Amino acid sequence: MTSLRRLVRMIRIADRDASAGGYALSSAQLFVLHSLASAPAASLAELARRTLTDQSSVSTVVAKLVAKKLVKRSTSAIDRRRAELGLTPAGQRIVAKVPQPLQARIIATVAAMPDKPRKELVRSLERLVEAVGAGAVAPRMFSEEA
Repeated sequence: MTSLRRLVRMIRIADRDASAGGYALSSAQLFVLHSLASAPAASLAELARRTLTDQSSVSTVVAKLVAKKLVKRSTSAIDRRRAELGLTPAGQRIVAKVPQPLQARIIATVAAMPDKPRKELVRSLERLVEAVGAGAVAPRMFSEEA
């Protein structure tokens, strides 16, 4: 339980630090900014895959970032129904100043694990989620409410 409490606390601290950085952004918003800094996204669906979340959650985060003029939407030259996403110069400046978000570090760490321990971790976490009744709760990006 100590490890789980440490992770939960670290997530809360990361969110507090994100909003205390003077940018009034959640850790989920910083995570999306960092994801777009590595490469623009051809669609919300692509960004959802890259951030390992569902499209509705990432859509909510992106809408807030667009309103803050940190992310820009542009019509795809390939498919005019699709909105491509990228950072504005203001978004680029923020990404240059803030460290890699906790979510990105967790994803990179788990991805770097050997196959067998990673699968064991996933199975164990899935069992825990079901055992405590959290399986019915819709997952959202860290620290991002509906």
